[in-house]
Amino acid sequence: MGRCYFWFFFVFGLTMPYFSPVLIDLGYSKAETGLILGAFYLCSAVAPIVGGRVSDRYLRADLTLRLCAFGMAAFAVLFWILADKPSWPFLAALIGYTLVRGPAIPLQDALAMQEAGGDPKRYSRMRVLGSLGFVVSVTLFGHLAESYGYRIFFPVVVAGCAVFALQSLWLPRERKIAPTRADSGFWRSLSPSWWGWLLAMMCHWFSFGPYHYGFTLLLAEQGIPSSWHGWFWSAGVAAEIAVFLGSGWFFRRFPYRALLFAAFAANLIRWTATGLYPQPWALAALQIFHGLGFALFYAAALKGIADYCGGVNRASYQGLFSTCVGGLASIGGTAVAGALHEIMPLREAHLWFLPAQTVAIVLLALFPLRRRLEPATHTGAA
Repeated sequence: MGRCYFWFFFVFGLTMPYFSPVLIDLGYSKAETGLILGAFYLCSAVAPIVGGRVSDRYLRADLTLRLCAFGMAAFAVLFWILADKPSWPFLAALIGYTLVRGPAIPLQDALAMQEAGGDPKRYSRMRVLGSLGFVVSVTLFGHLAESYGYRIFFPVVVAGCAVFALQSLWLPRERKIAPTRADSGFWRSLSPSWWGWLLAMMCHWFSFGPYHYGFTLLLAEQGIPSSWHGWFWSAGVAAEIAVFLGSGWFFRRFPYRALLFAAFAANLIRWTATGLYPQPWALAALQIFHGLGFALFYAAALKGIADYCGGVNRASYQGLFSTCVGGLASIGGTAVAGALHEIMPLREAHLWFLPAQTVAIVLLALFPLRRRLEPATHTGAA
C-alpha cells in the first residue's frame, strides 16, 4: 500500500499546488480557473461514492482501484495531447481524468485501514509514504517550472500516473465482511449523528478553499520566487509527516473526537494569521499548523469512520466521506476563493472563511459520532 500512496500523492503534489498557475498559464482567467477547479471537485464529489458502492456491491476495492489507476494514466496522456490552448476537448479530458481519479483516495484508505486493522498508528505509517511522494513532486516541480515553464506539468503527470498504475498490480486483496440483517442497508445505517458529524468535516474542509485554490498564487503575490514555492509546500507536508509518525502518541492519550477539535482549532489560528500576517516568514511558520489541520484531522476522521462502520461497506463509507468532504466542500471552497480573488488579495480571502471553520467546531460539539456496528464473520465473497 505504501508504494501506491507514494505515487498517487506524487501526482497529487503536482495538481494541488500547481494546477491553478498551469491553467492561468494556458490562458484561463482567475475566475475561470476557480470554476474549473470547482468542476474538478464536482467530479470528485460524484466519483468516490459511486466507486465505493461499485466496490462493495460488485467488485473488490483492489480491483476497482486498479481500474482507476490505469484510467488515470490514459486520460493524463489525452489531456497532455490537448493542452496546446484552452479548449472544450481539453476540459473534457480533464473531467475524464478527474472521474477515474476520484475514487482512488477512499479506496486506498479502505484497503489501508483493512491492513492496519483499524489502528490509526499503523494506517499513518502507510499514509506517510503518500506525504513523502507529495514532498518529492512539489519540490521537484518548483525547480522544473522555473527552468522549463509550467507546460512541463503534463509530461510529469503522465509519468507519475504510469508508475502508479503499475504499482496497483500489487495491491492487497480486499477481505469483505458479510453484513448482518441489522446493518445490511448502507443508506439506512446513516444516522442523524453521522450527517451532523459529516457536515462538520465539510465545513472544516471548506475553509481550506483559499489554500487549495491558490497557495502558490499567494506566495507569488508576496514576491516569493517560484523556485521556493515547492519548499513552502514541503514545509507543510513535513509537519504532516511528523504528525502521522507521531499519531500513536496522540491516539494513546486522547479520543479521536478530541483530536478533531484540536485540528479544527489549529486551522482557525492558521487562516486568521495568514490573512493578517502574510509575510514570507509568517507563511513558512504557519505551515507547521498543516500537520494538525490536515494530518491529525484525516487520521482522526478515518478512525471515527472505522468505528462507525465496523468494517461493513467500508469502501462506501470512505467514498461518501470523500464525496462530501473532498468533493462538495472543495467545490464550494475553491469556487468562492476564486471569486473573492477577483476583487481582493488572496490573503484577505482567508479571513472570509473563518466563519465556516467556527461552524465546524460548533457542529462537532453538537454531533458526536457514537454509533458502532459490531463486525460480523469474514467471508470470501466478492
